[in-house]
Amino acid sequence: MLGLLVICRMWVTLSMPEKLTPEQCKREVLRYLPQRFGIPVEVLDKYNYIWSGYAIWMTSVPLELLPSHRAVQRVGLRALRKVPNGWKPTTQLLQFFDRYITRNRISLTEEQWKQLLSGQAIDCLRDSISAEGLSPGYVALALGDIIVGCGFFNGRFLNHQLSKVRAAELAEIFGLEAAKVEGESED
Repeated sequence: MLGLLVICRMWVTLSMPEKLTPEQCKREVLRYLPQRFGIPVEVLDKYNYIWSGYAIWMTSVPLELLPSHRAVQRVGLRALRKVPNGWKPTTQLLQFFDRYITRNRISLTEEQWKQLLSGQAIDCLRDSISAEGLSPGYVALALGDIIVGCGFFNGRFLNHQLSKVRAAELAEIFGLEAAKVEGESED
């Protein structure tokens, strides 16, 4: 077990950058979000991006005004988290840019949301959910026209990528039995 822990820590250390500069963060955002979700570059370009805790954070505060004190670690909205296969958008980011997301967006019914929140993947082929225009990877999940969270589409199956806390909140809204979750988890 200890050997696995050491290997995992080495992998994390080797595969994830120590820190990205604000310019590198912005370059990653401007490369990923327009291509994956269709968010216009001119919309994204209005914001500044900083690196903290293996994530890119978005802020409207000019970089020169950001406090440089070590006690201030994060300012703004967490936009993207670094994951082994690239970047994972946060639910908050997808909701913030809801009206601009034109690609890899799936609108689900209440019943389909209940299925996902019950821990069951949606088989898009079997359930006749149009996957036209979708590419495998992270997707914006909507209820009607409103983005509710982040999901992952592997080319056939769809799963939600919500934190346990957020999934429990939504399950309660939909009237599903959900275990009480303590604390806060990343979304």
